[in-house]
Order: sequence, then C-alpha cells, then structure tokens
Amino acid sequence: MPKMTSPNDQGQHVNPGGAMQTLVPASVHGLPATIAAGNHATSNLILSDGLQIGAVGVTSTQTGLISVQRYLDDAGTIKQGAALTQALTANTAAVLNITDGNPFASFTVDISNTGGSQATLSNLGILLQGK
Repeated sequence: MPKMTSPNDQGQHVNPGGAMQTLVPASVHGLPATIAAGNHATSNLILSDGLQIGAVGVTSTQTGLISVQRYLDDAGTIKQGAALTQALTANTAAVLNITDGNPFASFTVDISNTGGSQATLSNLGILLQGK
C-alpha cells in the first residue's frame, strides 16, 4: 500500500492500487502521555491534506472519551457538524473511526479522563487514509 512520508507531503501521489495512508506523528498532534484526573487534552490542529477517512486509537488506564472535531477550513474555525465520540474503558484499547464521508480540511482530537486518578495513554495512533 502506498504511504505518504508525512502528512504534509507535496506533489503528485501515484497510487497504483490500494489507499494512501499516513500516521500522524506525535510531533504533529502534540497529545501528552498522561492526563490528570477529571481533565482532558486537545491535540494541535491537524490538517487532513485531502485524506477523507481516518481512525484514532488509544488505550487509557482510566475511563474517559475520545472526541474528534472536524473543520471545513485549515484554520479550524468552521466546524463540520458535531464532534464524533468514542467511550474509553480503562485498560482497553478503543478506536474512533472517521468513515461517514463528510469532507473536512482539519481536525482536533480531544481525550478526556473521567477517572479518579491520572490517566496514562499508550498505543496512541492517528491514521489518515485516502480512498
């Protein structure tokens, strides 16, 4: 499967088969490894670069919620509908899929900790894919 080397690759992409995919690196999303009890963390604004579908996966040591807010513009000012959400169960991998086909130019990921102790996040991955 062809892969972009970064979310901001420039130039024409030749895709002889399969879908174009890229993992969003931690240096781009900026989410922390821990979240204080009763608190949340929001990623940096992530540009979708025309990739239409995606997934956010994480394991948290506490209960909480993953939410993704999509935007129609690169500045993150025009919301594309309500945020997509997925509940987090402590110590269980969770995945939020972005598959409804609505267009978006950028998005943020918010992870909340509704547990009574600090949450440690592991296996955090944000994958974007073009059709």
